[in-house]
Amino acid sequence: MAESGTLQLAAAFDRAVGERLAAAERLALWMPQLFGARLADCDVGYRSAQRFFLLVVRLAGATPDDEARFRFWCARSGALASSLGAMREQERSVFAGHVAQCDVKTLGVRPGLLAEAVARVAAAAGARDRRPQAGEGPVLAMDTGSQGFAGVTWDPASRQLFVPGAIAPPVGDELDLSLRVPRADRPFSMRARVAEVRPQQAAKPGAPAGFALHVADPSPALAEALARHAPRPEDPATQGRRAAPRYAVNAPVKVQPDAAATARLEYASDQDLADDYVENLSQGGAFVRTLAAPAVGTRLTLEMRLPGAIELRAAAVVMYRDARGMGVRFELDADGQERLATAIARISARPRRALLVDDDALILHTLGDALHARGFEVLTARDGAEGLGVVMEELLSLDLLVTDVRMPNMDGESFVRTIRGAGGEEELAIVVIAGTIDAALEGRLEKAGADAVLDKALGPANLAAAADAALERKRLQGAG
Repeated sequence: MAESGTLQLAAAFDRAVGERLAAAERLALWMPQLFGARLADCDVGYRSAQRFFLLVVRLAGATPDDEARFRFWCARSGALASSLGAMREQERSVFAGHVAQCDVKTLGVRPGLLAEAVARVAAAAGARDRRPQAGEGPVLAMDTGSQGFAGVTWDPASRQLFVPGAIAPPVGDELDLSLRVPRADRPFSMRARVAEVRPQQAAKPGAPAGFALHVADPSPALAEALARHAPRPEDPATQGRRAAPRYAVNAPVKVQPDAAATARLEYASDQDLADDYVENLSQGGAFVRTLAAPAVGTRLTLEMRLPGAIELRAAAVVMYRDARGMGVRFELDADGQERLATAIARISARPRRALLVDDDALILHTLGDALHARGFEVLTARDGAEGLGVVMEELLSLDLLVTDVRMPNMDGESFVRTIRGAGGEEELAIVVIAGTIDAALEGRLEKAGADAVLDKALGPANLAAAADAALERKRLQGAG
């Protein structure tokens, strides 16, 4: 491919704490593997007031594929990507202000010193013990139990796995793929090559946007798993799929009438407003669950906080309405389209997330490691009160909650009952662990809303396996 000169690209993580900070650190460490000798240097910074992580990458002799590659891995990591050369003057000024106001930063870092600089910035930002290692390359992680796998197809004849999505890596890229399937102790790992990219403008019903991965030599176990969990492209069930697949998000939204709208949304109370959610999302529109849907044709503004800490303000038009809410079509500018594409990539890509709540530091460490080994991103809290704050902040992206029953400030039983009574958490699997269990305690916990009650004597590995199984049962019940 012909060289196109120097290219400056930026990745920004909002609310970069915990696992999002680890994702930012991981993305930065991938740069040498993604760009090789074309990587000239990087800037790395963190602004603590806004918990804002910033990465600037400068490429010398950039190829036409480099920006697409950067945007794909940024989106999979939950970062907003931009090209500095494409920014307007005002945008560049704002961006320069972000760089200037970083509390800790290292500018012009050469590739050989990148790992040290990233570790220093991440440590100053409060990175946890479980840290990415230098030299690790990017991995495309997929989970057959996640909603992002719903549109995936497998063609055994061509050995191609098609992954729907708004953002794709360049054709010809080789990457590592990690595929988790139910009841498997560890993910399948393999190399794959991007064989085809179907852009959004070429998408149609039954053929969504996305990319095809060629798996050269799948093991018999992997081939069997793919055949079991991913339908073939020619299966009738795949033919009627939307051109823009929808993903369930259950994200809170504020709905405001456009200034020129002929109808207004009226809410009977503040609680009515708080109960509105984006129920599912696609590149072209969304379904909004609301008791106050206006007339078809009404122009609206939606303010959404989507998984991955992405905030999106989108103009939209009501296309239909029913007793549950309204379907809207987005009218987005280029920046809005980029943010939405990143959100969708993050939703379809994200690994399973677990919150572990216990006042015992050893349990947090050992059981956290065991859950992490099973493919979970792990958040932690030391008691029910702290855990409740994390749940309120992270509920929309949590899959599993594991909590001790005896803790200060708020015990596990009260914690579970509070969560189940709050609403909007039906799909969250809740597992309670205890040092001693009797029939009365187990009955109360199950009545409070626990999906499983486990004895700590099982040990970290078995507890993690049992909690994983409880989540799988929850998903199968929901699918049924």
